[in-house]
Amino acid sequence: MSIYMIVGLGNYPEQYRNTKHNVGFMVIDKLCQSLSLELTNHKFNGYFVKVAVETQQFIIAKPYTYMNLSGDFVKDICQFYQIPPQNILVIHDDADSNIGTIRVRSSGSSGGQNGIKDIINKLNTDNFNRVKIGIGRSNNRNISLADYVLTPFGNIEKSVINQVIGKAVELLIDFMNGASVQDLMNHYNITVK
Repeated sequence: MSIYMIVGLGNYPEQYRNTKHNVGFMVIDKLCQSLSLELTNHKFNGYFVKVAVETQQFIIAKPYTYMNLSGDFVKDICQFYQIPPQNILVIHDDADSNIGTIRVRSSGSSGGQNGIKDIINKLNTDNFNRVKIGIGRSNNRNISLADYVLTPFGNIEKSVINQVIGKAVELLIDFMNGASVQDLMNHYNITVK
């Protein structure tokens, strides 16, 4: 039986709950709601649930850390359950893509995303799958990227991001039902308007 991990990235302290940096957590929360699951296991400095889909096992997870320490959780859980990097799918925010954009990738650099950077460093490979959710950048030059990612979505942005989260959940359910990463790229590399 093959085992896979779907992990959403974010910052766990409550004050960050609705910020742009936490869109990976938002997708995992919506996925769990859709599948009537709860992240009831607390281990490796994170929360997760194991679920079987036909002959596959999936661990759906959120690190209980700050974003830039996400790699510790991913490495520990992968070592314990013997999950190879190519069976990992990470959902995270992407400041280099506009709000409304979903991009699926099978490997590559961090693109400056600190959670991905830490996972690459801790796993010693960039050979894992990602779902990048566009959050854009601020038009205000006085707001740093570090500050921008910790702001909540505005009202207009929220309606778009809610649609994106819905599409990301569809993508994850397709992945759990056997869709290949290439299939996901072909179908879900989209921009919601």
